[in-house]
Amino acid sequence: MWSVSTGQIITVSKGNPGKEMDEEAVKNAWYLGQRGEHECWLTRTEDGPKSFVRRDDWQVVEVDRNLVVRSRLELPMSRLCEVVVARKIDDRADVILVDSSDSRGLTLMGVQVDLDSMRLRNHKIDTLAHYDIDPKDRSYVWGASSSSSDYMGVLVVLQKTKAQQYAAEAVVYDSEMEEFWRREYAVGSTSSMGVSDAGEMVTLGYDGEDDGVRFTINVLGRKSSDSYGMTMECDRIRYMQIVDIRNRKVQCAGLFSPLTSDPKEKMIGGTVSMMFDMDSTTVTRFLVRPFQNEDVNILVNKKTKKVQHDQEAPMVTPLAFARMPYGIVMAVGHRHVLRYKNANGTRESSYYAQGIHLEAFDETGNIMWSRNIRRNDMQKDSDEKLYIALFSSGDDVCLVKSENRKYPSGYDIAKEAKEFELGDKCNLVMYKVSVDGEVSKTILEQRTKHSLVSAAKRGEGNVVMLTLDGAKSRMVDMKIEQ
Repeated sequence: MWSVSTGQIITVSKGNPGKEMDEEAVKNAWYLGQRGEHECWLTRTEDGPKSFVRRDDWQVVEVDRNLVVRSRLELPMSRLCEVVVARKIDDRADVILVDSSDSRGLTLMGVQVDLDSMRLRNHKIDTLAHYDIDPKDRSYVWGASSSSSDYMGVLVVLQKTKAQQYAAEAVVYDSEMEEFWRREYAVGSTSSMGVSDAGEMVTLGYDGEDDGVRFTINVLGRKSSDSYGMTMECDRIRYMQIVDIRNRKVQCAGLFSPLTSDPKEKMIGGTVSMMFDMDSTTVTRFLVRPFQNEDVNILVNKKTKKVQHDQEAPMVTPLAFARMPYGIVMAVGHRHVLRYKNANGTRESSYYAQGIHLEAFDETGNIMWSRNIRRNDMQKDSDEKLYIALFSSGDDVCLVKSENRKYPSGYDIAKEAKEFELGDKCNLVMYKVSVDGEVSKTILEQRTKHSLVSAAKRGEGNVVMLTLDGAKSRMVDMKIEQ
């Protein structure tokens, strides 16, 4: 299918729908990269195709455009593990897993898969580290890779209940999966971590204090590690995280909750961004932007002309981030769940997602533009399909989502959006926002029962997406020509 929009040619290629990858496998899919005409994924499923022997183990698979498995390697004894971080370098896939199923210990495991032969390098899964813990202790694991994929980092924090202390260990691996450096370091409260293209690990933490919010940034490296603290007079910070580390500048974004609001109501008053310079070790930008009247109307799905007395919206969370040539873009939205009991005593849940608010920040942390997109989606029993894809295409940011086919064909946000239940016939659409904030809309597919579930950007700029229609899955390939 071909679509022409604002001077661009968009090519959408759809694979045949089938049951080769079941719903669970699609939802668990981590995209590793492209190899020739095939796509490489890391996934797992308990009730998948018969070609999977140990169906509950993680598996590296290569599939064709119809999601038919062309080669596969099961990662033995990984059924109780969670993926910490994964990458593809040339013809090799690297995966770091964590097994926390034993209340007395935490184990990190490393996997290297030769994609040519689909065999484990060194013929085994390596134990990278093991940490003894008490059943009452708490453990936290973060993982990230650098934007170049040359480095992968893992941070493990153990909170020991009896001793009333904690221990933290950071390790970074190079492009050959060799240990680049390892260090024990008291990182303090942590909400997010990232890895730079130089192999440094950066962590971000924040705590509320009487005079504001105390931010802690740790910069851990091969030769030295330092901690920097600063207090900002601001409202309560929510969901703040590291989005990008570029040119030794750490760009963070999140939300804030007004001090005047009741914390139990989970009210969000707007966005917040912060830029930290690793060379000068100072915060060069801290910017708070309250929601405007239009923003709140979109997030609670009211007409844009309605005047809101309180410029706040409940239960707003980040949905996605995109690294851009000029900085970053953040997408946030309102989400909630309704739980109810039927007359026969059974309990059900309905999950809702309303409104999308987009903000772009340049490389200095300043806001370039903010835009809103209508949404009023619902799914029963889970929220896994309430998914949007956000990615860059040159200087443009693109947002792809499934939406009610009765929505306007162009970008129009004046009226309230009708409720759309995932699984009904819908349109697969893309909203594109240019560097100066101009918005356009393209319908990629009309009247489909396939819902967008996962998406990833390939190295050359194309986008690969996975969709579901009941038990049938499908791969969609999209290319945008400037």
